[in-house]
Amino acid sequence: MTSSKFGASLLIICLAGCVTTKNYEPPPVPASAVTLDDGQISGTLVGKKFYGTTREGSHPYSMSFAANGVETFEQAPFKPETERWSLKDGVVCIEARGYPTECSHVKTANNEYWFVDPKSGRVNSHLRLIP
Repeated sequence: MTSSKFGASLLIICLAGCVTTKNYEPPPVPASAVTLDDGQISGTLVGKKFYGTTREGSHPYSMSFAANGVETFEQAPFKPETERWSLKDGVVCIEARGYPTECSHVKTANNEYWFVDPKSGRVNSHLRLIP
């Protein structure tokens, strides 16, 4: 192999290694989405498994909510984590060890759910009932 071909091959390999994965951004909340109240949130969350993707992208996870305030977070290949959830005045707060508490309004449209920060309006997560 000539030195110019070797140099070009090396450059291509180096550039390929520099490619970064784009962070996942949840879809925006549609205008047709409805904000759920406490009763609707509890009825929607409890006893169901929801699926989402982390902001780092391509890292699927699931969340299951129990009536006793326990939420189970699962993401392969890690063991399931037990977290706490609470509900007051239309705001769901999730407490996970090692992470700041995340509070959200829950908005829904077409069997999809957006957890939206009540102060900033930022979508904390986008969940579905199917993976």
